Amino acid sequence: MEISAAPDLGLIPASDAVHENEWYNQDFDGYRISEQVLYTKRHLRIVCVGAGAAGLQIAYKAERALTDIDLVIYEKNSDIGGTWLENRYPGCTCDIPSHSYQFTWARNPKWSQYYSSSEEIWQYFKDVATKYDLEKYVQLKTSVQSAAWDEESGQWKLRILKPDGKEVDDWCDVLISGSGVLNSWKYPKIPGLDLFKGKLMHSARWDNTYDLAGKAVAVIGGGSSAVQIIPGIQPKVGKLFAFLRSPVWITTGFGAKYAGPGGTNFEYPREDIKKFNENPEEYTKYCRDIEGELNKRFNLMHMHSKDQKNSRDLIANMMAEKLNNEKLTKKLVPDFALGCRRMTPGSGYLESLSKENVEVIHESAVRLTETGIVDESGVEHEVDVIICATGFDTSFTPHFKVTGRNGADIHNQFGDFPIGYLGIMAENFPNMFLLIGPNGPASHSSVLPILEWYTRYAFQMIEKFQTENIKSFEPKKGAIKDLYNHTHELMKRLVWSSACRSWFKMGKTHGPVTAIYPGSRLHFFELLKHVRWEDYELTYKTNNRFQFLGNGYTAREQSADGDPVWYFDDPFVHV
Repeated sequence: MEISAAPDLGLIPASDAVHENEWYNQDFDGYRISEQVLYTKRHLRIVCVGAGAAGLQIAYKAERALTDIDLVIYEKNSDIGGTWLENRYPGCTCDIPSHSYQFTWARNPKWSQYYSSSEEIWQYFKDVATKYDLEKYVQLKTSVQSAAWDEESGQWKLRILKPDGKEVDDWCDVLISGSGVLNSWKYPKIPGLDLFKGKLMHSARWDNTYDLAGKAVAVIGGGSSAVQIIPGIQPKVGKLFAFLRSPVWITTGFGAKYAGPGGTNFEYPREDIKKFNENPEEYTKYCRDIEGELNKRFNLMHMHSKDQKNSRDLIANMMAEKLNNEKLTKKLVPDFALGCRRMTPGSGYLESLSKENVEVIHESAVRLTETGIVDESGVEHEVDVIICATGFDTSFTPHFKVTGRNGADIHNQFGDFPIGYLGIMAENFPNMFLLIGPNGPASHSSVLPILEWYTRYAFQMIEKFQTENIKSFEPKKGAIKDLYNHTHELMKRLVWSSACRSWFKMGKTHGPVTAIYPGSRLHFFELLKHVRWEDYELTYKTNNRFQFLGNGYTAREQSADGDPVWYFDDPFVHV
């Protein structure tokens, strides 16, 4: 006799039908069985904000790892690519090796240089998006204006600005802020920005149509962008005023072991590119070797380690040699820990500061006039162009208004001391992922594998959310507090807490490290292998958390192709 693997429709008695066992003639708190199999997935709508690296990663992986979802990616720009679409200043190059700064699922054996330009990285993203048809999820020139949590429905209610200028309503079950950390650029708070009658530019909004040849130019800022811009424009400008208020460690490129002489960039010979294309195993080994080299830096990040001391001495001597100017050396070689500010590779930068047409000003720019820029000493420097290489909003808040539980505004809650959970979620903002949030691995080598690991983590949560009748998930206050204490106690020994002005500390010299994960890159990957559900507050769509158990059947046993003895092949059976 053949036994059915599914319930007989119409033969299941009503819950209030008289039962032959008198004990069962009672009601169990009004609970009713859901007529579905175990772990039935409910359909979800997921909205991601931003079609840069994070958005592309999510689109590719969602198509392959998730089912029963609708995914929409809203992108404010006219094309995909995020920071690599926006940053096109002279010399704009990634300081992470090209063969590490790529998706693990879309390795590119055709990189032309060891450290790639912004144009080449953007083209790589564009090629990946085209090859895998990821742009079908993206709505360009579309901005999220606001997101408000609705407790009753367990959804985010969104206000969207369309390309035609009209605002429309939208919603989602899961919201992902994937616009990154270094995305929302800002001019410095210097009086007179509106007075200056010359050309004003920001490094993230470069005007390639403007000719700098022979012009008097001021560059404000001494971070990564300025370190690339200054040597890029120095040979062509008439006069260059470099406002370098704070020193910074100028290092060899990351992954220097495999770079050119002295950690410099180089172009791959045609025969190497041909070899990478024709020998996938050899190319994979090359990528792994570079990635492995980038993962060997955590001991260097300890303030009192031998690696810190030896590297600091080595780089200080290297900087002095390249500057070849005692006065500049005293001002520009830092006295704080190596890595307190992001270490900044800069080919040709130090040498350019000693050129005849360059004047280094070790003071802040305090105001702009119609014709120039005034320093702290009151001296006005007349210029034709002012370039602000002054960074981004690093408050870890989305660029749109977000209102969570209890009316919490994420901009007000984060303020000048953003606190989150594992750099991916925050209290009062359920069902919302931040890529990357406070104290994530923002300075732990290539961000692309980090984004992949965050995506993996988020998808674990989304699958549980879909299959276990969950309405919302939010990190617990106690878990956030315990992680906060661990983070800052460990930071005492790490260079990021050293006394220097850094965006890692929201621009402060003395203050909490808000941007950095307290551990190595490998430590981060290990921790995020599995979700610590004990750290989350879960609410359910119904009053019974076990509603998802359904009618006692599984999908596997009801499938004609299902394996009725799958547990024989479980890995634990073979231990």
